[in-house]
Amino acid sequence: MRVHRTAPLRAFAALAKSLSRDRRLSWGAVGVLAYLLCLPNGSWITERILAERRREGCMAVVASLRELEERRYLRRVVSRDPVTRQYSTVCEVFERPYESRSPMGEMQKVRLAAA
Repeated sequence: MRVHRTAPLRAFAALAKSLSRDRRLSWGAVGVLAYLLCLPNGSWITERILAERRREGCMAVVASLRELEERRYLRRVVSRDPVTRQYSTVCEVFERPYESRSPMGEMQKVRLAAA
């Protein structure tokens, strides 16, 4: 196979090769994870918006997110505001599976709201 690449002029992202080589992940989960890792910190996105940006349906996106969570590439942190008493979920996205203890270094954070 011959791979043709173009030199990135601007707006490109570098991803670890280990991400695409993790055989435990489906192609769909790798694609969703690569997309999430390319978003800037603090981005707000929903499952529905993710599904609308590609041809996969919402259920396929939800399944990919669940797979990423099971494989420890995505962590959902649920918190409750003491004043409004409303719950919010912040998802932390990792290039490599996170360990049980708090990971070192900067994390990519993406807010996922219920669809």
